[in-house]
Amino acid sequence: MDQNGGLNEGLRHVGRHASMDIGSNTIRLLVADAGPCESFKKLYSSQKITRLAQRSHETGLLSEEAMERTIAGAGELLAGAAHLRPFFVSAAATHAVRRAKNGPEFAGRFRQRLGFPLNVIEWEKEAELSLKGAGTVVGMKNPILLFDIGGGSTEFIYRGADARVRAVGTELGVVRLAETFIKHAPLVMEEYRNLEAYLKAELAKTALELSPEKPFLLVGTAGTITSIAAIIYNVRSYSPERVNNKILPRKAVADLLGEIGRLTLGERSKITTLENGREDLIIPGIALALAVMDAFAVEYITVSDAGLREGIMSAAVEGSIPSELLSQQKGKIS
Repeated sequence: MDQNGGLNEGLRHVGRHASMDIGSNTIRLLVADAGPCESFKKLYSSQKITRLAQRSHETGLLSEEAMERTIAGAGELLAGAAHLRPFFVSAAATHAVRRAKNGPEFAGRFRQRLGFPLNVIEWEKEAELSLKGAGTVVGMKNPILLFDIGGGSTEFIYRGADARVRAVGTELGVVRLAETFIKHAPLVMEEYRNLEAYLKAELAKTALELSPEKPFLLVGTAGTITSIAAIIYNVRSYSPERVNNKILPRKAVADLLGEIGRLTLGERSKITTLENGREDLIIPGIALALAVMDAFAVEYITVSDAGLREGIMSAAVEGSIPSELLSQQKGKIS
């Protein structure tokens, strides 16, 4: 450990860790005991929708309200895991923070208020860590095409039969898509057709750039995909184990579009298997899932709840992302 309480790069640190993924829409926390050979014993996981990226694609800035919601939400998640301290904590921010003009200001405020740094990672690192995390669920023996849907961006990562990795970052985040294209609920078909055409054009470029060789497993991770899985499989009491490795056939996803598209936001909020706060995001999320299957000519998606959050923890354990010890005394860094 260095003099600032972080981990020296290159040293694997076995012990209790907490990793936090500060996304454009959702913040996610995982606490686990890290053992040898990249093994983890998960102790606690939770998440909170804070809409950090709300309207930021229009202004280029994170709003004061969104920043405060997110920092407060991160604090609440940590408070929920306080009984598991002490643990090493690491946090990483993605698209919303790295693109916003006041991203550095937010990162500084995060450190000042919560007592540990916020690592703003580039999309290439985000893709790498997402693949590593998802691999803990779906395995890494066979070729994989992983897509990680966020609020502000979607990353595509292809790991071929030769184990080489190629990645493409896009601006196809569900918050931005919802704010740009889908203005009404119930769904207005003209709005949906405009979104569909946009996704088709953007994903055609992505598919051409990646050019994955078949066969490969198409894997989806993050809240949009797990929300679709929870609705289709009627997972009322959510847990990662109940959605991991579930299959989302194209027809089932298309049928879900019709069912949810007919509902108002109020009616969607009563769907017990849909997380509160995703009522306006689920339609662009479904559209994106369908467009990905079409662009890569695949008939189903395999679900992984694990992704960036698990990748962040692995990187912290290995020492490639800074991590600091949060003591048992609330708010104190050892």
